[in-house]
Amino acid sequence: MFPNQGEEYDALIKLEKLESKNRYQLSVPRIIESSSGWPIVTLIYSSHELDKDCKEETLSDGTQLLCLPQKQIREELTLNSTWEKTIDWLSNKNLYEGEIQIMERESFSVEVSVMWETEVCLTFGRKVIIK
Repeated sequence: MFPNQGEEYDALIKLEKLESKNRYQLSVPRIIESSSGWPIVTLIYSSHELDKDCKEETLSDGTQLLCLPQKQIREELTLNSTWEKTIDWLSNKNLYEGEIQIMERESFSVEVSVMWETEVCLTFGRKVIIK
């Protein structure tokens, strides 16, 4: 089964640049559809250089071959402590939110990915921070 993803889920991710360098306020719904209420937030750093000897093309059957970044770094984030999560859960708080900080990396783009685990399948949203 394919995961749920697309613009409607991307739009659920709210990012606000804070005055401190490379800091953002991130806010996402805790629960969508029938998710568990514990979204997983990941920062993804992707190099601008693509895999060597890779050519993006469309095959005769319509399959599109894409080149992946030469280097990708993933960092799973915890926005709240276990205690804060418990309070949010008990108070039925609708948003999972907190501050995130990104690292400056030359020739890398940065995006945030959010995954909600639902009963049927996974649901993903993405938001680019630095292109």
